[in-house]
Amino acid sequence: MAFTMPGMYRVVHGIDVFDPKFNIVSPGADMSIYFPYSESQRRLTSLHPEIEELLYSNVDNNLTGLVELYGKNPRLQELVNLVVVCGDHGNPSKDKEEQAEFKKMFDLIEQYNLNGHVRWISAQMNRVRNAELYRYICDTKGAFCAACFL
Repeated sequence: MAFTMPGMYRVVHGIDVFDPKFNIVSPGADMSIYFPYSESQRRLTSLHPEIEELLYSNVDNNLTGLVELYGKNPRLQELVNLVVVCGDHGNPSKDKEEQAEFKKMFDLIEQYNLNGHVRWISAQMNRVRNAELYRYICDTKGAFCAACFL
């Protein structure tokens, strides 16, 4: 079962996350930058070493995300690690609400013993690299959440 909206397609029943029709593209997204990871001839593989450093380095970039949902789902943890692209690592937020949300998420990571399963990297300002980051994560069958707390 599915429904559509102008410029969007969402599957609401029988979801297969690796089915291209499941991809949801926001209206106004530049399709020359945000194209499916399966279009290998268009991929920016020269960025992969830099992306690998973001995702797999020994440097702890702190952790946040939708950890409660992820933490409550052991099956999902078996299938994928969670990558969260959010905030500005190393620069503490001045917003009290955002600080509280980050603390709550750190606590959830500890509560559900998710160290090594969740990776927080700072928001990526380069749209081209950001798009390739998402495709790279798809290559490795990872899950990601790009978020901003306002």
